[in-house]
Amino acid sequence: MANPVGRPKIFKNKEELQEKLDAYKKYLLDETKPPTIAGLAYYTGIDRQTLYNYKKDAQFFDTIKTFVDWILMTYEETSINNSSGGIVFLLKNYGYTDKVETVNLNNNVNQDVTELTKEERQARIDELLNKK
Repeated sequence: MANPVGRPKIFKNKEELQEKLDAYKKYLLDETKPPTIAGLAYYTGIDRQTLYNYKKDAQFFDTIKTFVDWILMTYEETSINNSSGGIVFLLKNYGYTDKVETVNLNNNVNQDVTELTKEERQARIDELLNKK
């Protein structure tokens, strides 16, 4: 059998990881601190990238995804409840944009005026300016 690459995992199964996640959550609630991905990694004793690598493992996927979703839910609720600019940041990360789309319903704007007389062109300009 081939030698595995890298160090052995700190957590042998999802139950061990879940115990650590529950302890981190209790710590946060007791200390009234906000959860963070970096804090999660620090508290579990693994690097953030290692945490993301654990998430790729089917055994740990649901456990980590559920906890990360809880962290995101907390961010969202805090942003909404505090009426901060954080909600704008969150919405942009979810694909929302703050651009305004304008639809021009005037089909005659691009009318060819090259064959109009000077007076007809001026009348057309006046007509367009008065449609505001």
